Amino acid sequence: MKSVLHYKTNFLNPSETFIHRLISNHKRYKPEALCYKKLHFTDHIQVFDAPKSGIDKWINKAAFHLNLSLPFYERIIKEQKPDLIHAHFGYDGYKLLQITETLNIPLVVSFYGSDVSRLPDELFWKKRYKCMAASGARFIAASEFMKDQLLNLGFPGSKIDIARFGMDLSKLSFKEINPPGNRWMMAGRMVEKKGFEIVLRAAKVLADKAEDFTITIFGDGPLMPKLKNLNRELNLQSHVYFEGFKPVQSILAAHKTHGLFIAPSVTAFDGDMEGLPNTILEAMALGTPVVSTRHAAIPEVIEHTKTGFLTPERDIDVLASTLRMILHGRYELDTIRQNARNTIENLHDVQKMVSDVESIYDRSTS
Repeated sequence: MKSVLHYKTNFLNPSETFIHRLISNHKRYKPEALCYKKLHFTDHIQVFDAPKSGIDKWINKAAFHLNLSLPFYERIIKEQKPDLIHAHFGYDGYKLLQITETLNIPLVVSFYGSDVSRLPDELFWKKRYKCMAASGARFIAASEFMKDQLLNLGFPGSKIDIARFGMDLSKLSFKEINPPGNRWMMAGRMVEKKGFEIVLRAAKVLADKAEDFTITIFGDGPLMPKLKNLNRELNLQSHVYFEGFKPVQSILAAHKTHGLFIAPSVTAFDGDMEGLPNTILEAMALGTPVVSTRHAAIPEVIEHTKTGFLTPERDIDVLASTLRMILHGRYELDTIRQNARNTIENLHDVQKMVSDVESIYDRSTS
């Protein structure tokens, strides 16, 4: 069996379940992982992390902060002799570019969102991506939209493949009965691109019309204090509740008691964009209708009034109007829920993702 060494600087952040699902479901490749710091999802896989003591710690720490190739990385790669390396996110792909070329090991780089929307506008990154595009690496986009972004950045189409996020549908059972349509939920890191502020302002429109609804918000982040203050200013305390950070399993369980998932993604003012939020795919798989926006790759899975609902970015009035029509039973939600589940089964099953990615590995190592 061939081996693949997965690389990410921090392996893995709590939200990066999409990477964990790939690694834990490999069929034809034995996975191992390389990182600077070991965090989460490290069970049942060999993870090599940077030395934590002695002179090696300081040598590698200095190289890390100078954005140089770590001697530790090169040593592990030489010792393990993987058939290929799969780096996750564009910035981590660049970190291993020189090592893989020196050691003549195939490199595959997956892109996920901010690394193709915001990162290229930061100092030096257009030049770095130009070097990466000219290398022998292959590249994976998570959607057609993201492939177009890579093409616009100068990556050659002949080296870009699409492998959509995969969901473990055996762990995401479809709800046979949808909870009341006036209990809504949101989940995600509290940053601008998630659009939480837009929902609060739309909720104010509905509250002023004396509509009966509640919104439960799961997540934390830098905008939490601002959003809580806005919630008080809009006098929405009886409608909107902040639950803070919760584990993924708790959020998935919350779908059983909520009848709608709201994900109004926007392009942030610094250019940051979504890829395709996992929370949307999870909601669709579970049978919770999704109200989202025409943003990034979201329209590749949500067809308006067929598999969910789409509104223009930052359009408070249209979002409020859409939510109000759902409240008043204007749509056949059970049909929309089933259509959404079918879409996930056809496009986003984890076994399809693993098959697609391992086929890319095959082409890279042949």
